[in-house]
Amino acid sequence: APVVAVGSASPERSASFAAERGVERAVDTHAAVAELDDVDIVYVGTTNELHHRNALDAIAGGKHVLCEKPLALNADQAREMFSAAAGAGVLLMEAMWMRFCPFIDTLDELIGSGVIGEVTDVEAMFGFVAPAGGRWTDRNRGGGALLDLGVYPLSLAHHLLGSPTGFEAIARVEDGVDVDTRVVSHHAGGSVGYQGATLLADAANEAVVAGPDGRLRIHAPFHHTSTITLERGAEVLETYDTSFKGHGFQFEVAEMQRCVASGLTESPSRPAADTLAVMEWMDAIRARVGVVFPQEL
Repeated sequence: APVVAVGSASPERSASFAAERGVERAVDTHAAVAELDDVDIVYVGTTNELHHRNALDAIAGGKHVLCEKPLALNADQAREMFSAAAGAGVLLMEAMWMRFCPFIDTLDELIGSGVIGEVTDVEAMFGFVAPAGGRWTDRNRGGGALLDLGVYPLSLAHHLLGSPTGFEAIARVEDGVDVDTRVVSHHAGGSVGYQGATLLADAANEAVVAGPDGRLRIHAPFHHTSTITLERGAEVLETYDTSFKGHGFQFEVAEMQRCVASGLTESPSRPAADTLAVMEWMDAIRARVGVVFPQEL
């Protein structure tokens, strides 16, 4: 798809980005992108606290919206965004790129084949050492390990196990932002999940899906992995290649285009209900560990 325009809060950054990427036009605000007649879809890739406003502005302009994860700061904002999209007759989809990467289909097929038996355990950890002073630890910009990184382990657990029936959470909170959050969750049928997100450590960034007959290891980086292995005990039984060219964002873009071209109001791969379920779970985790954003006060 041609990228016909870019907008930024900074006209200088907008112009620089357009020049570097060969984008036809640079406009001076985020909202101005939605005012252009030849724009069909607006991709919102701003910092977390701006997703809500940016998406609503684009929707008000009659544009379909692909909005970065997390879709909003909280579930109330997300519900307002989906309601506005429905009222305007446009598609709003969360850009949860993990959900559209090739490994997800392979993982679903392997689990469906019964190769590890019924899934009883899903573990995923995502973390890195965040640079000082960046958006990741900025409370005013919706920072924190949970919203930026934890959304991936939680979304994987939700995809495989559904919403939790109960959970426990602990976090290390500094200056009002969670820099390390760990969650243990219970799900239907007695299955258990472990989700971790940290801005303090060079984590393994792997995920493991286990059952009574073996486990599927989703190798690092698990959220867009090129390799899944089937393991039992200390043995690797099979290796599955899920590699692809590029960075992996092309799959969510292709799905967005397919849905728009087909006149769909939501993607069956990332419906509003899935996004909202994970947002509600993150709200509950933040309530448990005591993280509140200034925009929520």
